[in-house]
Amino acid sequence: MSAKAPVFLLVLINILLILSTSACARMMITGRVVDAETGKPIENAAVHIYWGKMGPGPPGLAGYVTVEVAEDLTDVKGLFNVPKYSILLNHYYLTIYKKGYVCWSNKKIFPTYEERKGFRLKDGMVIELEPFKEEYSREKHAYFTVFSSINRNEPGLFDDAIKSERELRSKIIRRKRNRGK
Repeated sequence: MSAKAPVFLLVLINILLILSTSACARMMITGRVVDAETGKPIENAAVHIYWGKMGPGPPGLAGYVTVEVAEDLTDVKGLFNVPKYSILLNHYYLTIYKKGYVCWSNKKIFPTYEERKGFRLKDGMVIELEPFKEEYSREKHAYFTVFSSINRNEPGLFDDAIKSERELRSKIIRRKRNRGK
């Protein structure tokens, strides 16, 4: 056996250990929220991120297990910080809301509910919020906003920000129930 074999084996073991421990490593990344029309930063936009991983159970029936839910408010420069997990943990929902703007989701686009394509969660990302237009349905936007962020186990910044959207959605549900009676 050559003298190089044990050295190679040690190097290989160290590389595998580094990769396995950093595969789900958590780090913080910064993003920026701006007005889609003016490019100006948006202050106090609520940012919500849910990280999950495949839970136990048979293939196709296993759900997701919450790893972390985090929130932040943008500062005067429109900056926010959220956790990001590397490599193996890539199931997340990022939602951003500011009253007067269309709720932004990394999964769907309002008002068409078209799937958002090409978005990557990365440090330095810029999210453009579209000002809410009169032709949009406030009711549909309330539903979109409330259901765009998931696994809010405890009330927080995002829940405070979408309070009016949640109240509108509740009012619509009550109205529909009363019509059915």
